[in-house]
Amino acid sequence: MGPKAKALLLALLAVLVIGRLGIALQHPTGPGANDLARRLLHGQEHTLRLQLLEDPAASSNGQRCRALAQAVSGPFRGRVELRFAPCPPLRLGWEIEASGLLSRPQPAPHPLWAGPAERLARQGAWSQLRVERFRVLARPPTPVADLRRLIAQRLQQHADPQSGPVLGALVLGSAVVQLPAAVRESFRAAGLSHALAASGFHLSVLLGAVLIVGRRVSRPLRLGLALAAMLLFLLLAGPQPSVLRAVGMGAIALLVLELGVRSRPLLILAGTGAGLLLWRPDWLLDVGFQLSVAATAGLILTARPLEESLAQRSPRWLAAAAAVPLAAFVWTLPLQLLHFGVVPL
Repeated sequence: MGPKAKALLLALLAVLVIGRLGIALQHPTGPGANDLARRLLHGQEHTLRLQLLEDPAASSNGQRCRALAQAVSGPFRGRVELRFAPCPPLRLGWEIEASGLLSRPQPAPHPLWAGPAERLARQGAWSQLRVERFRVLARPPTPVADLRRLIAQRLQQHADPQSGPVLGALVLGSAVVQLPAAVRESFRAAGLSHALAASGFHLSVLLGAVLIVGRRVSRPLRLGLALAAMLLFLLLAGPQPSVLRAVGMGAIALLVLELGVRSRPLLILAGTGAGLLLWRPDWLLDVGFQLSVAATAGLILTARPLEESLAQRSPRWLAAAAAVPLAAFVWTLPLQLLHFGVVPL
């Protein structure tokens, strides 16, 4: 890395630190003055009018489920996590009236761990409502969410009941397609959790196909097709940290490639990560964002030297096939141990 690249990287880091301090001063961590966490008493039953921000998702044991919701009426505002038992047939965007016991989420037993309180704080929620009764008030149209469900349903129809959800998650990501807890744990233990998360791998396959199809058209049209594909990917996978990181890097790398400028992948990664963290500093603690950036950095810095080293002891095709997963494995292993306590197979 040359002196100019190092200076630019240091400048990006300085901007990130200064911006992070500014955001922290303007938006202190904690519920706002009108948040229901401050206006309502925890430990008592309340009735709230809410709009669902996601489909209810089953817990690891399958007996309970949760969904993030936003208060839409009354003298207070804010988000709350709804707890159901069992999962009801509710959908993202629906407005409901829910009654139940309001409580504070439990904090993690250790500062380096992420408990319910820390997980919800990153989503701007400071309370949980154990729903005892609810009724649906409105079902506004949600075309994007409906399209996600339709694609996932069609994918699962072409496979058996066990592999169908896995196929849907491999294409759209596990945030869109719900998977059994046993399947998630198996992928995690094998070090393949990244395959279930919509990320750069999915986008690279999509962009590669689009660029191959559009290789004979003009550059503006090819760029338009590629940007449209990235926008479609973002809509279907949702604005997750790993997805936004992949789209940001993909857009910058695509412009660099089409303009014929010499690319610096590490600077692209640093600039994309800094920009995302300036927008959402809390993503610094998001496991998906950490794994995505660490794996990408490993591929940029380690994959090629590792491939050259392995090629001296094995066939070139085997070295190329092994270098990428090994590089990602080495760089993400500390995060795997910290967050999940397992060594991937």
